[in-house]
Amino acid sequence: MNAQIRAAYFLLQAATTIAWWLLIATSFRWRSWFAFGDDGELLWSFLPSDLVFWCLGSLVVAYGEWQQAMWTSALRWVVCGAMGCTVLHCAALASITGAGWIGVWLMLAAFIVTFWLARSAPCSSR
Repeated sequence: MNAQIRAAYFLLQAATTIAWWLLIATSFRWRSWFAFGDDGELLWSFLPSDLVFWCLGSLVVAYGEWQQAMWTSALRWVVCGAMGCTVLHCAALASITGAGWIGVWLMLAAFIVTFWLARSAPCSSR
């Protein structure tokens, strides 16, 4: 898989995460689908890490892929690891509360793709 496809995926991942948070902030109905049995208050605890790793991290990986920078491989794994932690944290909350599983499954799908891209890409692009 070439670097431009990986760059496009990470750019898409950042854009969809931003769109998701905008919908969480503006739509109670949307927020209720992902809430952990509350009115969505627990979701806000994920905002800082999502902005840093899912959004900013993905944008920097996309830039690195586009530039074929040597540091991109390491950052792909940082983003992947942060995503894995978020998926596990949300799965634990969903297990405890019995709610929020749709978000867990969507994040798990994104994590699997990110893991596959991190694993299948070369360690350095140059």
